[in-house]
Amino acid sequence: MNRLLILLILLAAPPCWAKDEPQPLRLEDFAYGMELKVRGGSPVVSLSLPAEVYQGCVRPDLGDLRVFNAHGPVPHLLRPPQPEQAARPAQSLPFFPLAEPTNGDSGIADLGISIGSSGAIIAFRAGQAAPASQNIAAYLLDASVLKSQPDWLEFTWSGGQFSASVRVDASDDLNSWQTLVSSAALAELSFGGHQLLRRRIELDGQAARKYLRLTWPQGKEGISLSAAQAGYESETRAQARSLLPLNGTPDSSAAPGRTAWLYSTGGFFPADQLNIRLPEQNALAEFIISSRPDDQAAWQRRTSLLVWQLTVDGVKLESGRLTLPPVTDRYWRLETEVSGSAAPVLELGWLPGQLVFMAQGEPPYTLAYGRAGLEPARSQVGQLLKAAEPVSGGKLVAAAEAGPQRTLAGQAALELKKEIPWRIWLLWAGLIAGVLAVGAMALKLFREMNGRSKESS
Repeated sequence: MNRLLILLILLAAPPCWAKDEPQPLRLEDFAYGMELKVRGGSPVVSLSLPAEVYQGCVRPDLGDLRVFNAHGPVPHLLRPPQPEQAARPAQSLPFFPLAEPTNGDSGIADLGISIGSSGAIIAFRAGQAAPASQNIAAYLLDASVLKSQPDWLEFTWSGGQFSASVRVDASDDLNSWQTLVSSAALAELSFGGHQLLRRRIELDGQAARKYLRLTWPQGKEGISLSAAQAGYESETRAQARSLLPLNGTPDSSAAPGRTAWLYSTGGFFPADQLNIRLPEQNALAEFIISSRPDDQAAWQRRTSLLVWQLTVDGVKLESGRLTLPPVTDRYWRLETEVSGSAAPVLELGWLPGQLVFMAQGEPPYTLAYGRAGLEPARSQVGQLLKAAEPVSGGKLVAAAEAGPQRTLAGQAALELKKEIPWRIWLLWAGLIAGVLAVGAMALKLFREMNGRSKESS
């Protein structure tokens, strides 16, 4: 009996050497990889994350991402796109109306302008201003008061409803002009309780100039410019977004009388801008926009948006992009009351995050990503940057370039493996053996007691 009890204890207790030691990560544990080209001798390297990383990771926070040197992982940090900063205030620009030429010349010559030492227009000869009876050909804007090139121009006019295509030229000496914007739409229209207002012209990072000329369309009598402003976006907003155009498929679950379409980004892109392109011109529709992280979650309503595409007097007008808080949801849904078989195109604008890693160990360095069940890595790189970056003179972090994506483990790494550790199997085997041993002991005792009772009788 004592021997059986000892055997029971040994079988039921897990052995001291049966510990699951964590295995070091290898490149082969990930679905995809990219070789990183590091130039210079900076100890810290940064990389603007390519779109393939957002499509290959299985976690919305990109926690299943690692950086390897020739022998193993190195510390890294993921920086999200920088938050928006307060924009600089807009500035009013002095402007002067210019009359149409009367001598058949297409240009506007002999403006009669006096310029001060700072470049500002201090006098404008009265004879060159457009009289009330003469059509305005252009407006001259004095941009010498600006310290840097604005990101946009915004105009206000008087005289009623208006739509036109205008041109913006720039000059430093009022003689040689360069076209900044060849065609831009300005409009103020009202119909059916809706208002279409387009006052702003984006300059798209053009070089700074002292003077701007807004060419005014002919045949717009009674419409005159009343104010001009130059404005700036924040530094982050000025960065061009990468556009992700998505084609939709009909959603059969839409309520009666409504139409809906489903969209998939194929990844976890941090979208913060949204645009909807209607399938036909001269169209107007209001959409409810929803999204969700996976196909099992409930839809979350993000916003509603009135979208239009119009052609007025030969000028194409369309609603602009909508700014959103960053959303990494993979699935999107558009819903509207407008019936139609063609799905609108959903465009998502996004800014890539930054990967920062230590250039330690032997190259080559490889970015590996895509592994189910992997938790985010802990890193002290953020503390290092906080302490050393301010005193490094901007030389602490160097830029890296990512090579083409290559397949490592592929789809096998993206599927979560449901494996029962061998320790659990051993424990269950010990418990079953213990139960059998107890049963054997009970059976032996029963037989002994039964035999003794027969002998005594």
